[in-house]
Amino acid sequence: MMTPQTIDGNSIPHAYLRRVSLNPQDSGFAKKVDGHFAKITWNSYHRTILSLFHHLRGTGFQSGDRGAILADTRLEWSQADLAIQCSGGVSVPIYPSLSTEETAAILEDCGATYLFVENPSQLKKAREALKLIEKTIPIIQFQGVLKEDESHDLFHWEDIVASEAPESTQTELEESVAAIEPTDLASIVYTSGTTGKSKGAKLTHENFLSELRGVISEVDINGSDSTLSFLPFSHVLGRVEGYLPIMAGACTYFAENIASVPANLKEVQPTLLVSVPRIYEKIYAKIQSGVESAPPTKKKLFQWATSVGTAVAEYRSRQTPVPLALLAQFQLADRLVLSRIREGLGGKLRFTISGGAPLNSDLCKFFHACGIPILEGYGLTETTAAMTCNRPNDFAFGSVGRPMAGVELKIAEDGEILAKGPMIFDGYYNNPEATNEVIDSEGWFHTGDIGKIDERGFLRITDRKKEIIVTSAGKNIAPQKIETLLKNKPYISNVMIYGDQQKYLVAIITLDEPEIKSWAKGSGIHHLDYPALVSQESVKQLLETQVKEVNSALPSFETIKRFQILPEDFTVESGELTPSLKVKRRIVIQKHQELILGMYQ
Repeated sequence: MMTPQTIDGNSIPHAYLRRVSLNPQDSGFAKKVDGHFAKITWNSYHRTILSLFHHLRGTGFQSGDRGAILADTRLEWSQADLAIQCSGGVSVPIYPSLSTEETAAILEDCGATYLFVENPSQLKKAREALKLIEKTIPIIQFQGVLKEDESHDLFHWEDIVASEAPESTQTELEESVAAIEPTDLASIVYTSGTTGKSKGAKLTHENFLSELRGVISEVDINGSDSTLSFLPFSHVLGRVEGYLPIMAGACTYFAENIASVPANLKEVQPTLLVSVPRIYEKIYAKIQSGVESAPPTKKKLFQWATSVGTAVAEYRSRQTPVPLALLAQFQLADRLVLSRIREGLGGKLRFTISGGAPLNSDLCKFFHACGIPILEGYGLTETTAAMTCNRPNDFAFGSVGRPMAGVELKIAEDGEILAKGPMIFDGYYNNPEATNEVIDSEGWFHTGDIGKIDERGFLRITDRKKEIIVTSAGKNIAPQKIETLLKNKPYISNVMIYGDQQKYLVAIITLDEPEIKSWAKGSGIHHLDYPALVSQESVKQLLETQVKEVNSALPSFETIKRFQILPEDFTVESGELTPSLKVKRRIVIQKHQELILGMYQ
C-alpha cells in the first residue's frame, strides 16, 4: 500500500473529501476494541459521516448553525465535528470537566442548535444546563444505554450510524461542502483560561488550514507517521492534531485514557507525540525517580550517558559538527542507556511536539539527549495553536522556535509579544469589547505574554504579562520559571508561587502520590494513608532539600522562603487546573488564602 500523500483544500471538509477519494482503503484512525487497536479505513469512517449528515439535515440543522460537543477525546468526537462542518455548521467544543453553569453559559452564548454528549453522566449535565437557559435542542449520546425518555429530541449514536444514508446523501454532502468559503467559521473554541470568564474564539477554516500547512511542512509530518492522541479535542492543540490524518495522511491512535498513555505508547509505537509539558514532566520525574533508587554504579552510568547525549544535542542546536570523539562516546551511551529510554516510550518516536505552556529547557535537553527531540512551539487558542515552533534540524533550547510561514512578530515596549498572520482568529464571538482589547487598530494581536527575540531569530517567553509578581520591594518576578524548576524535581507534582506585594515568595506544593508512596516504602514508612503521609516531618525535610537545591540557582529575591504541602493534588475537576493542566492561580489563591497568608505570619 502506498504512503498517503499530503493534501490541501479550501476548508477542512473539502480536504477531508479529497482524502476519502484518494485513500479510501487507508486508515486515518485507530481505537482499542476487545483489547487490541483496530484501524478504521476512510471508507468506513465516511459511511458514519454520511449517516450523521443525513440525520442532521433531517432534524433541521442548517449551514451556519452551531453544533456543540461535550465529550472526551474519542473517534466519535472527530466524526461529530466533521459531520457538523460538512453540513456547513460551526462546531463548538465543550470541556467535559466544566460545571453545569459553565456548560450552560457556552451553550447560550454560542446559540447551539444541536448537542453531542459522551455518556449518561454528560447527558444529565447537558439537560440541567439547557434547563438553566430554558432551551431544548436535539441531543446525540455517544455511548451508554439510553434511559426511558419521553421527549423526541434524544438520539443514540449507534442507532444513527447503523441506518444507511440514501445514495443521494453523497451528492448533498458534496454540494454543502462546495459552498463553504475559507473565511467561514469552522469552530468557536472557548478559552479554558487561568483567570476570568471564558471567551469564544472564532476560528475560520483558513485559520485551521494555515496552521496545518505550517505544522506539516515545518516539522515534516507525512503519511508514514502515526500519533497517540490523548489531548482534549476541546483544546486547540489537540484539535489540530486531530486533523493531521486528513491533511498529512498520518494515522491517529486514540489512547484509552491519560492513565493508559505509557502502556499505549508501547502498544502503538507512534512516530510522533503531541502533548502539553505536564506529560513530559511526569515522564521525566518517573525516570528520575527510578534513577534515584538505582545502585550507585547504575546512577553514575545514567548520568554519564545523559551528559554525553546533552553535549551532542548542544552541538546540534548550534548547528556545528559534533567532534568524532564525542560521537564515539554517544554511540556507547546510546547502546547502554539512551536506547532503553526510547524503548520505554515505544521505540519509534522521531520527535515530540510540546505546546500549551512553557517547557523547562533542562527537561527539553534531557529528551534531546535521549534521542527524542521535543520541538516546543508557541501559540494560543486565538492563534489556532502554534505560530512559532522549533524544527527538527533548527532548534534552540529555552526557546519556542522561529515564526511559522506568514507570521509576523514584534515585541512591544513593555515586552509583550504582538503577532500578525493567517492563524490569528477572527475575534471573540458576541464580544467586540474583548476583541478590541487584544487586536489593536493596526491589526496586531496582543498575546498577553512577555518575551524577546534573540539574535538568531528564536522567540523566548519569559512570563504571562498579567501573572508577573511584583514584591513589596518592587522586584518583578516570573513565577512560572521557578515553578517549572520545582516540578522537575522527583516527588513534586504541582506548584504555585505567591508573593505579590509581599516581602518574599512562598509556595503551595502538591506531591506525586505514587512516587512519594514508593519513597515512603523504601524509607520504612508504612501503614499511613496519603494525607497522613504528606504531613510527616520526614516528607517535609525531603521537600526542603529540593527547595534548597532550586533556591541555590536563583537570585535571593526569587528564592522561596516558606512552603506548604497540600494533602491532595490540583485537578481539573477541583477547578485548580485548566483542561490543558495549567494552574489557575486565582482559584488556588482563593481556596488556600488562609494557608498562604499564614506563611507571612
